[in-house]
Amino acid sequence: MTRRLILVAVLLAALPILSTCVRKIPLDKVGVITNNFGGGVAEHDLDAGYVWLWPGMQTLSLWDPTVQVIHLERTPRADTRVNIRGKDQYTTQLDMTVIFRIGREAPSGKTLAWRVARTLGSMEKLRDITLSTSNKVIWEVMSDLATEEFYATDKRGEHADRAKTTLQKTLLENGVQVEVLDVLVRKIDYDRNFEARLLEKQLLEQDQLLQTSLARAEVEKQVTEKIQKETEAAVKRITEQRQKEVKTLLAEKEKQLRQIEGDTGLYTMEITSAAARYLKEKTAEGNLLVDQGRAKGEEAINAAYRQAGGEYLLGKKMIENVEFGEIEINTNLWNPFDIEETLRKILGSGSDLGKVPAPKSAK
Repeated sequence: MTRRLILVAVLLAALPILSTCVRKIPLDKVGVITNNFGGGVAEHDLDAGYVWLWPGMQTLSLWDPTVQVIHLERTPRADTRVNIRGKDQYTTQLDMTVIFRIGREAPSGKTLAWRVARTLGSMEKLRDITLSTSNKVIWEVMSDLATEEFYATDKRGEHADRAKTTLQKTLLENGVQVEVLDVLVRKIDYDRNFEARLLEKQLLEQDQLLQTSLARAEVEKQVTEKIQKETEAAVKRITEQRQKEVKTLLAEKEKQLRQIEGDTGLYTMEITSAAARYLKEKTAEGNLLVDQGRAKGEEAINAAYRQAGGEYLLGKKMIENVEFGEIEINTNLWNPFDIEETLRKILGSGSDLGKVPAPKSAK
């Protein structure tokens, strides 16, 4: 029992000492151990977790392996902007951003914080040296640009790329094992005198551009009017040509129609003439037949009249067809009741009434 109590007491007394020997490395950091009594910086990085240190003999430094951003700008605490005095004696102030991280070992991708620790010793010193070196390198590279050239995006971007390459080389030469990811121009403040002169120049250029545009618009207007007139003339010419073609076509069709009508009329006249000629021939033939029949009939009638009693019959018809007005008969010359004598007076004295047979008396 006494031994157990002594053991517990020893453990409780050793806890404060043990706590000084164990250190924690956060998840977003890597650790580097430095041996204070020989050996220097251990050539490897420690990942997140707990590590054992001998108090006084070893020191643990924490490093941030993530992407770091440094802004060269004006703040209430300091003004780290890059001041460029160009060849035209105008001062241009640049707000820059430098993006970097602690270097990696290829091809494993393990961090090399221990190499940075050998040169600088802490993460704060790394940021400070990177800031000062970036300001110097960017000033040297960007000083090649004239003030107006900062407006040119391509030239400004080209010099920013050059600043990135130069900064990477300079840091490595100084033993700072970092990887420069990008150098960005975020803002440009131009000299007020330069901005005033630039505004005048832009207004002049805009006025010249306006005059050029107006002149070009006038030329385009003339070209448009010319094209419009040519188009109208072409339309008129095409319309007249179409009308002429239509008239020619109508005339041809009218001619064809007249020809067809003429052919049809000629054919109709031929048919009509043939029909009339046929009718006339047939009518003549019919009339001839009628005349022949009538002649034969008259001949037969005359033959009949020449037979016995014919003269009597003929005289009778003559009497029947003769209309007498008032007739005065002189009874001193003949007896009107003598029929034969009366007929002789009417028909003529040469009439032979004696040959006419006497009518048979009715039985």
